[in-house]
Amino acid sequence: MGSQHKAVTQKALTGRRRSLLIGCNYLNTQNELHGCANDVRRMMPVLEKLGFASDGVSQKVLLDEQGWDGPKPTKANMLEALEWLVADAQAGDALLLHYSGHGGREPAEGGGYHETLVPLDFETAGMLPDTELFEKVVKRLPHGCRLTCILDSCHSAGALDLPYIFVGTEDQLQKAMAGEAVRMAMEVRWKSDFEKWAAGSSKELFSDVGSLGKNVWQMYQDGSATGFVTDAAQNEGLAMGEVVAISGCRSDQTSADVADVSSFGLAATTGSAGGALTSALVEALQRGQEVTYAELLEQMRQELAKKGFAQVPQFVSSLLVELKQPFRLDGIWVEEGEQ
Repeated sequence: MGSQHKAVTQKALTGRRRSLLIGCNYLNTQNELHGCANDVRRMMPVLEKLGFASDGVSQKVLLDEQGWDGPKPTKANMLEALEWLVADAQAGDALLLHYSGHGGREPAEGGGYHETLVPLDFETAGMLPDTELFEKVVKRLPHGCRLTCILDSCHSAGALDLPYIFVGTEDQLQKAMAGEAVRMAMEVRWKSDFEKWAAGSSKELFSDVGSLGKNVWQMYQDGSATGFVTDAAQNEGLAMGEVVAISGCRSDQTSADVADVSSFGLAATTGSAGGALTSALVEALQRGQEVTYAELLEQMRQELAKKGFAQVPQFVSSLLVELKQPFRLDGIWVEEGEQ
């Protein structure tokens, strides 16, 4: 692959904005968590300040908490809400999904794992695997539409089957923050290579990394593929919607449920417990300062490391992202000369 790229900037979107927030505590089960519904309630005012209205037309909320009389995050309700989120999506729309709950892994045919989101009734209805989330959400987004996903769950880096992953070594982050053109890299076998990287071998990952341009989406032209094909040439020619996911950890890690989020500088008005990723993200965003993608990722990682959490938040994307560009929820990436 060549290394020459046009300059990439963000274009503000002016279409509708929709958000889906899911917080599952698994009340009165052996899988019970304590801060997931609180995470949703902490995110809502932050999103409202960023232009995502909290009315029933623009936002759906699924919660599992004491006293909640709205829809719960069962598998059927989650699928219905995801359908609502992407229904009739058009160029110019900005969509957002925030999920706080358990994440899982299921063995994949041929080896490896599928990452999953875990509905309230997963023991009877099953989990939501990455392949199904890709099929029902990512695949359906049109070119010019942006979906931001915040996944505060275990094993979440691969939960949407997206092809670009910013491994984010300290050196790469420093380069990005210094203004160098460090991009998310397309790695066509990133899942298996990433597992090897996590186990201590990086040669497979970095030998396969290649930067691709905007037109990387051919694999669904005939509707027969599931996920990204390994031949980059087959991924050219079809532009689809842009998806940026902030995940709580690597695919091989767990995300912490924090008993007291006051250490993150957050008020306990919605309860003291919360997810570590959501707490770090809310803390960073509510400062009201413009930050780049690289700076936001670095701030979250430093905050979690300082508090003793081993999890390493990730950026995963459907398209190339310039990490030196300002972080925003309502922008798409355009190359120089595009309208």
